[in-house]
Amino acid sequence: EKNLSASGIAAPAVSSAESAGTRPDERITPSPMRRTIAHRLAQSAREIPHAWLLLEVDVTQLVRLREALKQRFRDAEGVELTYLPFVMKAAVDSLRDVPVVNASWQNDQIILKREVNLGVAVALDDGLVVPVIRGADQKSVVGLAHGLADIVSRARAGKLTLADVDGGTFTVNNTGAFGSVASQPIINYPQAAIMNMEAIVKRPVVVDDAIAIRSMLNVCLSFDHRILDGATAGRFLQGVKRRLEAWRPDSAL
Repeated sequence: EKNLSASGIAAPAVSSAESAGTRPDERITPSPMRRTIAHRLAQSAREIPHAWLLLEVDVTQLVRLREALKQRFRDAEGVELTYLPFVMKAAVDSLRDVPVVNASWQNDQIILKREVNLGVAVALDDGLVVPVIRGADQKSVVGLAHGLADIVSRARAGKLTLADVDGGTFTVNNTGAFGSVASQPIINYPQAAIMNMEAIVKRPVVVDDAIAIRSMLNVCLSFDHRILDGATAGRFLQGVKRRLEAWRPDSAL
């Protein structure tokens, strides 16, 4: 059926794109980094049966500790004291209690990793890299803060080597830096699990049958369901929670 103008004369046919006022789509050729990310994450999502858990952590005392120490720490150590090294420390110490989280699935076998080489996701302008801190379970919060500052600065300067991103056994990611409060990360293939640290948010919480304002942190764990069940993953996250909540304003780093 022809469209008629106000004068009754048939109007010229107009394409749907023109009538909607749309512009043509743009095609972008992914960078080599983006292609690698796409391949590895698709492989992880395709081959690993993902499950995930979220636990709430009361980090009120940790916030007070960090606020009291951050200036002195910067002056003494030359690096920033963020919350991430505390979360990294809680994670690697909890891996000792539940070592099957520090594993991978290979040829229908579970390979337990003897070393704890902690991958830390670092966002760049054109993608994401996961440099590794080797022997992370042997480091204090101070040592992890230095290791973190080193890999982040070299990642953003484009100075990482292949050895810097190889051999990770477990990964942490600070999605809270972008304001996220809950997220389901994709496992860094072929590891067994990845844990996200979300944003620390003040909110009302019931404490001893009374409402108090507390600094709360969500930690989210994605895990390979071939290797871990919910109970095991929950034990690991409970260890992380217990360690983070144990910090006090007078604790030593």
